[in-house]
Amino acid sequence: MLIIKNANVILENEIKRLDILISGEKIENTGESINCESADVYDADGCFVSAGFIDLHVHGGGGYSFMGNESDILNAAKAHEKYGVTSILPTALAADFGTLENVCQNVSNAQKQNPGILGVHLEGPFLSEKMCGAQSKDFLAVPSQTDYKEFLEKYKFLIKMMGIAPELDGATELGSSLKDMGIVASIAHSAGDYDTAVKALENGFSDITHIYNACTSCYKKDGLRCAGTVEAGLANDGFTVQAIADLKHLPIGILKLIYKAKGADRMYLISDGLEFSAMKIENGASVTQKNGVRAVFKDGAMFTADRKALAGGAGSGIELVKNMHKAVGVSLTDAVKMMTLTPAKVIGVDSHKGKISAGYDADIVVFDSEFNIKSVFALGKRI
Repeated sequence: MLIIKNANVILENEIKRLDILISGEKIENTGESINCESADVYDADGCFVSAGFIDLHVHGGGGYSFMGNESDILNAAKAHEKYGVTSILPTALAADFGTLENVCQNVSNAQKQNPGILGVHLEGPFLSEKMCGAQSKDFLAVPSQTDYKEFLEKYKFLIKMMGIAPELDGATELGSSLKDMGIVASIAHSAGDYDTAVKALENGFSDITHIYNACTSCYKKDGLRCAGTVEAGLANDGFTVQAIADLKHLPIGILKLIYKAKGADRMYLISDGLEFSAMKIENGASVTQKNGVRAVFKDGAMFTADRKALAGGAGSGIELVKNMHKAVGVSLTDAVKMMTLTPAKVIGVDSHKGKISAGYDADIVVFDSEFNIKSVFALGKRI
């Protein structure tokens, strides 16, 4: 058993000075003064203590891709753990279903060694060519022209989220099927307008992938202003929205707007991290992703090879929380909630992950007022 003492514990809506008693992989109790003679003691020394961070959209880390082999997946997850991410959803790029089946099998195998790997997030292959971003057009597909049912049926308990452009033929039917399977259908890389997004919401979709990035926002058509996917996501309470809070993909003003519209219960933070996330690298470093698209690191983010467009993130869990609190001005409780309890709710693991409470997994992050990580515990074990 272990007691964490002298901790400023970040709860759902407040910060309290509490002790945390851990038994095995679970939090057994919290209280103002817990004593257990048989327990080891970890002195948090007045630091902040939060639930472990949860990243639902991340392609790799520490130099490894989540589309690699089992060892690559474990190493990428381990890299993110050092920055407070104790639960992670490996995210696959658009690919053929043979490749995606290999990804699912490798993730399933890795999950047996690291239960913090929560499943798979498929970003594609049903994405818009007009909004493909750093996705490869060679691997994009249309639902009505693709036999995907056997694949989804086989991996429905592993797949937690799937990104789809709802304007594609057959996408609304797919969205409804995913909802029935308990898989989150997220509007992703979409050229559809506001009405398309609302129709998607009525047909199983409930999430917006990296809002403002690779999706439509207020635009002009025949001289008139039209609303897009962004406005649908902000205006409709049925949508949760992913935000890449690295201050590169989204400026402070936009992050303030999303937070004002959605709040901490409907907005959550993602890294969209590529292989170079959760590690220190220098400007100019490049990586060729598993889809053949090359990305270059520049000033805190990944760009396409011509350096004209963003290709993905290079941040880490603690950085996203810090940015929301320090730069955007969100309360620390809400900044943490957007990377703990809210993503846990999105994929339905909030019964045991996402907050510090008796009966919850002992996934815990200890950090100081400058957001330096002091310790990370995953299922009660100190990393």
